[in-house]
Amino acid sequence: MRLAVPETPGGHYHDFICPQHGVELRFDPHRPAEHRCPVDQARFTGEKFDAAWRWFVNHHLAEAALRLAVLWKAEGAAVHQETVRGILLGYAVRYDFYRGCPRTGQNPGIATYTTLDESVWSIPLAWAYSLIAETLPAAESNEIISRLLVPAAEHLVRRRYGAIHNFTCWHNAAIATIGRVTGRADLVRFALDGPLGQRAQLRDGMLGDGLWLEGSMSYHFYSVWAILMSALVFRHDPGTDITSDGAIPKSLHAPIQCAYPDGTLPATNDCWYFTSILGECCHGVPPAPDFYEIAFALYGDPVFAATLQQAYRAVPRDSVFALLFGAEVLPPDLAPARASINLPESGLAILRPAKNLELLLKYGPHGGHHGHPDKLSLTGWSHGWRFSPDLGTPGYGVESLETWYRQTLSHNTVLIDGESQPTAHGRLQSFDSGSAVVAVEWAGVKLRRAIHARTEYFVDVFEADCAGPRGIDWIYHNAGALTSDCPAHRVKSIAGGAAYQHLRDVSERTASSPMQLQWREGSLGMLLWMPETAGEQVFTGVSPANPPTISFGFVLRRRNVSRTVFVAVFHPYRATPRVRDVEFLENEGLLVHFSGRADRWSPDQLRCGG
Repeated sequence: MRLAVPETPGGHYHDFICPQHGVELRFDPHRPAEHRCPVDQARFTGEKFDAAWRWFVNHHLAEAALRLAVLWKAEGAAVHQETVRGILLGYAVRYDFYRGCPRTGQNPGIATYTTLDESVWSIPLAWAYSLIAETLPAAESNEIISRLLVPAAEHLVRRRYGAIHNFTCWHNAAIATIGRVTGRADLVRFALDGPLGQRAQLRDGMLGDGLWLEGSMSYHFYSVWAILMSALVFRHDPGTDITSDGAIPKSLHAPIQCAYPDGTLPATNDCWYFTSILGECCHGVPPAPDFYEIAFALYGDPVFAATLQQAYRAVPRDSVFALLFGAEVLPPDLAPARASINLPESGLAILRPAKNLELLLKYGPHGGHHGHPDKLSLTGWSHGWRFSPDLGTPGYGVESLETWYRQTLSHNTVLIDGESQPTAHGRLQSFDSGSAVVAVEWAGVKLRRAIHARTEYFVDVFEADCAGPRGIDWIYHNAGALTSDCPAHRVKSIAGGAAYQHLRDVSERTASSPMQLQWREGSLGMLLWMPETAGEQVFTGVSPANPPTISFGFVLRRRNVSRTVFVAVFHPYRATPRVRDVEFLENEGLLVHFSGRADRWSPDQLRCGG
């Protein structure tokens, strides 16, 4: 079935998410009024879902127009040019009608749900028009320009988001692109050089370490693609070329610096869990290798070529952007050596003590609307296993988005009195190749966390200092099934804020000696040792992962005190553990035992610092 230009505008992508399972519904081009969850085949009907289905139609048609226009240029088959012409004229005919359709929301589009969607949708249409414009009769060309492209740009000018924001990057990209292909220099000036134009977005939106200010890897790619679209349209044009702005190549380096060895990225803040430098990185934009095809074409940096070489070991090099901009031959893979790195403006301290172990401490700015209250949270990767990842977001249509994914409890950090942390900005106290110390404070509360990493294990020291006695919860989630030999009894729930309702199969564990817990997932495992602490309650159970149909095992340690220090030793492993035991020595530190050796940690080494 060939998709047709919709009779009515598209809806909100995030409405096409199963609210229970947190997965995208199956897009079936043959069923515009019936939509099914891929998990349990549940059927969803109604205008909300039908409108979201039309979001996919608009997206597919815009992308198809660009690809077919390129194919026509390459092969000359008239059928491709005619299909592109039909899509453009179809939207031009309906665009006036779309204006009269009732819309909700603060940033309504015309053909689409929001001005953000309108921008993403209109750019490939403008590119497609520019590629076939020479073949169109003057009357048809005028109709596409005057009834579709220019009205879309002028709507975005009127509605442009008034801030440094991913919305504004996209508004600018669409306005500038349409200005270029229609000869409207005023639109170009507005989008590139105005107070909130692309130059301002680069100056004020890209942090000094190269990441976008919203603190999400997928929103980073989302914003960078809009900027790249502007850069491509005006490259080599004196006065409008923005490719010389050093923030652009830096923004393309930053995800490579943050990526795990398998290319996946930490899903910080409202980030899609699948985000990777080797594949899909965000909805509405091409896969990440297309970013690096353009990056290598613009800057010739061998690091970008190495990323492409890594990506194309798994997938073919067959995208339209590789065809349009890619180098004929990629140079040999000269990937730089991996090392620990701190991104100070974003507040990400990444430890890489061994080839198969990576740890991330998150301490920086909140990230605005897309930020999460997760200061001093810890995430980790080992042997290709995201053993304790940041969950990011499963989509904004998921029922538990606000009560779980955007709550402190879903992250590996500390809560006070069972409530999420307030918006805060932490700081780095010290950093080297094997350890990091981070801190944050708010009214009456000071938190400090030190991670000391070795090749086979890492030591976690978390200090909480409150103005008076408070309920202090240390929470840790790990992939796989959780087991322990410590006695346990089931409890109905753990008292706390709204997020605690998502902790299931809860048991309280008691131990007369240091406690050992273990998670297993296939051949991969995690061992955790914790000292016996007077007055501490220890709870275990399962918590939602991403998607929420998957569960992790959690451990929660609760103390009611003014000041306390949580110490834990973690050992991720493949097949067989190398760490045999951990011995906690009263007032004398601890010993990590291997077969034939023991690492001693003194009390001074287990402090968080000043």
